[in-house]
Amino acid sequence: MAASKIPALLQRVNRTLNREIQYKFSEPFDEKEYNTAMITGHRWFDYNIPIDKLITMAINQGVTKFLCGMALGTDQIAAEILVRRKLKWTAVIPCADQHKLWKPHQQSHYKKLLDQATKRVCFYDEYSPGVMQARNQWMVKRSDICLAVFSGDPHGVGGGTATTFKMARDRNLLIYQYIPAKSEFVIIEPAYQQLNLF
Repeated sequence: MAASKIPALLQRVNRTLNREIQYKFSEPFDEKEYNTAMITGHRWFDYNIPIDKLITMAINQGVTKFLCGMALGTDQIAAEILVRRKLKWTAVIPCADQHKLWKPHQQSHYKKLLDQATKRVCFYDEYSPGVMQARNQWMVKRSDICLAVFSGDPHGVGGGTATTFKMARDRNLLIYQYIPAKSEFVIIEPAYQQLNLF
């Protein structure tokens, strides 16, 4: 895959797209294959268009597989889009009873989505503290890109999405972020691609 797709992508995706770190593209990015993207986001977020755009951004970068944690909100909207677009995706389930306390219609919808996943991974039979974080760590470690619907503290104070976002940054993933509070997209480039010593 050509390594110079990100500059062109910035112009294609959205004219108001911002980059968190500004620098001149004097040289293309190092050759790197982006095969897998993970999805994280707020549970209260239920809008299709920004998530669909994040998925398109990942595909344009070469992603062919997606990891989805199957929580309510962003995760399940992403799963619906992946199903509709006939893309390969893995349902990454923290515990088999994740849906136990959800409303009946939410449980039914969840089961239908699981039936359409390309693959399933389930870590524990029952919920216990830490299972959500274990799922998120597993996804971050196996991804090249993080797709994040995240408006909160970029330093990861509080909340599962914030913690996952921070894990993705610490692991130096390429991050495509949609900020609902500002209705804008941000690309956070891996640190090793930001260095320009000369």
